[in-house]
Formats: sequence, C-alpha cells, structure tokens
Amino acid sequence: MAKDPPDGVPPKALDGLYRGPLEDFTAGRNGLAKSIRSDGDAAAADWVKALPKPTRAAWLVNQLALRKADDVAGLLEVGRELRAAQEEMLAGSTDRAKLRKAAAREQTTVDSLLATAEAIGREHGVGAQVLTRVGETLQAAAGDPELADAIERGRLDREQRAASLGLVGPATAAKPATPRKGKDREAAERKARQQEAKRRQAAERELGAAERKLERERAALERAREKVEEAERRVHAAELDANAARRALDEI
Repeated sequence: MAKDPPDGVPPKALDGLYRGPLEDFTAGRNGLAKSIRSDGDAAAADWVKALPKPTRAAWLVNQLALRKADDVAGLLEVGRELRAAQEEMLAGSTDRAKLRKAAAREQTTVDSLLATAEAIGREHGVGAQVLTRVGETLQAAAGDPELADAIERGRLDREQRAASLGLVGPATAAKPATPRKGKDREAAERKARQQEAKRRQAAERELGAAERKLERERAALERAREKVEEAERRVHAAELDANAARRALDEI
C-alpha cells in the first residue's frame, strides 16, 4: 500500500497514477519522478520512482474508489460497524443479530462493488480469479484500517486477503475447561466467544466468496456456450457457401 507521499509529491499527480490506465503507470511514474527531480527534490523523486506498479486486482479496487466513491465509503463504514459489533460480542454481548446484520450489509455492498468491478474488468479482459481477489480485498478492509484508508484514497498497489480461520468441523466454540477461579472462568468464556465470533465471520465470508465465484463461473460458462453457438453458425454458413460454390463449378 502506498504510504503518505513526501511534501514534494503533488497529490493530484499521484491520484492520476493510481487511477489512470494500468498500462500507463510505469511511464507516468517515471515521468513524474523525472519532473520532481528536475525541480530539485531528489528525495521525493526517489520515493516516486520506487512506487510499485499495482496488480490488476489492486488497480480494479482503485477504479472502484474513483467511480463508486459513495459505495466504497459505505463499505468502510459498515466495516467499522462490523468491528464494533465483534468487539461487543467479545465483551460479553449476546446480541448476535447485530453482528449478522453488519456482516450481511458488508456482503451486499461488496457484491454491488464487485458487479461494477466485473463490468470494468470485461473491458480489460480480467478473469474470474482477479475478481475473486478484488472481493477478498474489499472484505479485508473491514478488519484492517490501514487497508481501508488506502482503498478510500484509491492508492492500492497489492490485493489483500481477509483473515480466515481454518474451519474444520462445525463453526462452534470449544467448551472451556472448568476454571477454579472466577477470573479464569471469565477469561475462558471471553476466549470462547472470540473464537466463535471469528469463526462465524470467516464462515460467512467464505460462503459469500464461494457463491460469488460460482455465479461468475456460471456466467463464464454461458458466455462460452454462446461463443460455441456463434462459431457453429459461422461453420454452417461457410458450409453453405462452399456447397454453393461447388454447384456453381459443376455447372460450368
């Protein structure tokens, strides 16, 4: 993730780098570094020169920050709500509905942003795997304020993955051992609630990611079928043309 730039780096120029066409990033970065160096600020020029080119998934997230700023802001807001609800559960709250509602709102916002990312991706030949990484990055923002800030500013250079716990067996908390003291019991119960909340959140995210991937693969299959049908129509038309040409030749 791009850190805050030195004073000698114009923020608008930096925005142009990350939100412009991906294929123009390297040339634009080098040109900006050269311009800053010519102004006498070698340290700022070196900082710009060292900026890594974003991955295609990160570039798509930056495009969302540009084209869907309100939706991205909404995602980051619901991410804060999700963290707050999780902290309340860890503190002993039994209101699981609040956590579920926040997680559902996050999923709805991510799905909406992914639809836009998919539309942009079609223009640039982006595959399903890249879109999956976009979705994981958007979800990871809920638990990573630094990542959320980079997404909001549209200056992401690498995709991120949401923290996920290995879900072996049902997503339920293990029963704590019977403690001998009240404080031990409270600590054990808090740990159990923490495990349960994290497992539930991870399970909901993995389910959402799997369902989105399934929909994308189904859409890709349908597009492939349409291409096959179109190819078959062209072959049939070519066969008709060839037969007509043969008949014309036989009549000569």
